[in-house]
Amino acid sequence: MSSPLGSIVNLAETIVIKDGNVFMVTLRDGRLPVGVPHPLGLWFRDCRFLCAHELRLGGELPRFLTATDAAGTAAVHELTNPDLPLPDGGLLPAESLRIRIDRRVDGAGALRQRIAVRSYHREPVRLPLELRVGADFQPMLELRGVVEQHERSAPESGPDGFSAVGRDGVRRVTALRTEPAARQGDDGALVFDLDLPPRGGIDLAVDFEISEDGDAEPAGPRPARDGREGSRASSDDQLFNRILQRSLDDLELLRSSLDGHSYFAAGVPWFATLFGRDSLITAFQTLSFVPRVAEDTVRLLAGRLGQVVDDERDEQPGKVLHELRAGEPATLGETPFARYYGSVDATPLFLCLLCRHADWSGNLDLFRELRGPAEAALEWIDRYGDLDGDGLVEYERRSPGGLVTQGWKDSADGVPDERGDPLRAPVALVEVQGYVIRAKRLMARMFELDGEGARAERLRDDAGALEALLERFWVDDPGCYAIGLDADKRPGTGLTSNQGHLLWANAVSDEPARAIRDVLMGPDMFSGWGIRTLAQSHPAYNPVGYHTGSVWPHDSALIASGLRRYGFDEDFTLIFEGLLEAASRFGDYRLPELFAGFARDEFDEPVPYPVACQPQAWAAGSIPFLLKWGLGLSPDALNGRLRIIRPSLPRWLECVDVTGLKLGDARIDLRFERAGEHVTLSDARIDGDAEVVLEIAGDRRRMGEP
Repeated sequence: MSSPLGSIVNLAETIVIKDGNVFMVTLRDGRLPVGVPHPLGLWFRDCRFLCAHELRLGGELPRFLTATDAAGTAAVHELTNPDLPLPDGGLLPAESLRIRIDRRVDGAGALRQRIAVRSYHREPVRLPLELRVGADFQPMLELRGVVEQHERSAPESGPDGFSAVGRDGVRRVTALRTEPAARQGDDGALVFDLDLPPRGGIDLAVDFEISEDGDAEPAGPRPARDGREGSRASSDDQLFNRILQRSLDDLELLRSSLDGHSYFAAGVPWFATLFGRDSLITAFQTLSFVPRVAEDTVRLLAGRLGQVVDDERDEQPGKVLHELRAGEPATLGETPFARYYGSVDATPLFLCLLCRHADWSGNLDLFRELRGPAEAALEWIDRYGDLDGDGLVEYERRSPGGLVTQGWKDSADGVPDERGDPLRAPVALVEVQGYVIRAKRLMARMFELDGEGARAERLRDDAGALEALLERFWVDDPGCYAIGLDADKRPGTGLTSNQGHLLWANAVSDEPARAIRDVLMGPDMFSGWGIRTLAQSHPAYNPVGYHTGSVWPHDSALIASGLRRYGFDEDFTLIFEGLLEAASRFGDYRLPELFAGFARDEFDEPVPYPVACQPQAWAAGSIPFLLKWGLGLSPDALNGRLRIIRPSLPRWLECVDVTGLKLGDARIDLRFERAGEHVTLSDARIDGDAEVVLEIAGDRRRMGEP
């Protein structure tokens, strides 16, 4: 969902730092602008605890030089001065001062800042440094226009900070401490009177501590990372290493905590919370890198499974959560998004992740622990997901304040017909049928391993029957699958990326898989950077439409993995290399949530989408996911085996090392090297009870499955 404030701030030009459940988004010069609306600030539990932070020297804004947020929890902003009239009548030439802001967020609920001012002038410099700060305690959902904005009194303010009692009765506080102590100017600004000797300097500390009373979940630092958790990869190419490391760093940045469990928050700033679909897909993408997050994610969602039929929340028994929100509107019941279930795909994705976790862990412990929620999720698919009894899973909004469109393309125009008009609900999305097919087949395997062969066979029969029903989605022109079926079972357009997820789900046979490939890899859909959400030839195409022509890295990555599953290795490589090239041209090598769908030959670099989340979880997970698929890693820890199927690499890479890969209780190090046009596994070191099997021509439809 885009923001009504998108025209004010381009999120591609911001700095983001985060620790645990506390995060801060600023302009690159470190400012939170004073006196203008913007979505920037210091945030916790969907509330803004600092909305203004503006530094001036002698009444003038400093000049921006550079900034970095590479550390994740910390940022550095480097500034200098313009020409400045001095109080004694002199003039301080531009670039005479160095102003460095070192800023760090603490998940326990603090923003720590050190402002270092250094003079390169040969004369003493005396001038005021003014700092204007402010807090509005505005809820995120109000700022985004999701709920009605309410008039609120100005917070109590003073030299010690700001506080306010919200409409929910919760007192929220932003405490301020400075060292040395600042005086208060006539306009309320904090003033430090600088007295710098020739080529001298001064260090200032400006710290904020945030808190709210009541029974709210404490801020808390993000869960400590076990140094032995997950795997690491490196190559002989420094650019590739930077892109991969940026992805892994972003994932660690988005790692958040709830009830003592970790999960990937969907994205900063709009979606810094638990999302069923987003958190599940990201955990799926990163199973081989941080398997503990997948385990925690399914536990968190199992504990919040729908319990009752509640139309206000689009909740039903066994349904997996779509979104969890905190703060004032959620507490007061002004939005269903406090605990909202309007997602048709999160439930089968939950089952897929639960089952695939066993293939890395080597045991059925998590499946057995969560068997009750898993059976409830299966029951939801059959009892509530199929709204009209035709065997397909559909969605239709019941909540007046909920989402009209409930697949991953959840904007109002995201699911179009051949003219561009939205499909009328109830809608059966094509990719959701694929997710259900995969979920039932994977669950069948779990039941079979747990001694319930008859139930396993029934689930396989169900999956086969649903696969046969995919024929209803077929459209002869252009010869592929429609995005979905409307209330009258008429197909929507076939010129969308959704059908590519059928390949990831292993839900179709070889002939329709080739048809999907032909449509998606043609110039109408493939931009050169990735797969467009909607084809250029479609009447509703817009290269900067949220779901109507843009490129989403996670969408392209899922499609690429599916293409490789069916043997279209060259197409997989084209998409992998396209996303790598795109990442190399974005700031800090960070793939955003989405970018514009302009063809690669139109511009030298991908065109940003102004209000895309960055970092964003499933975008950050895309490169690690593609690397795993490129190397052909197919885990079967239940049988103590890691299959390596047709390994391949982007064409400029000669060597990749994977270390610390955890398969059951074993740890494996692998080296892949290029030998002419092929990539081979040149070395494998195993610590524990496991075997590594290289398959040069593995079963294509079962690639990635045990």
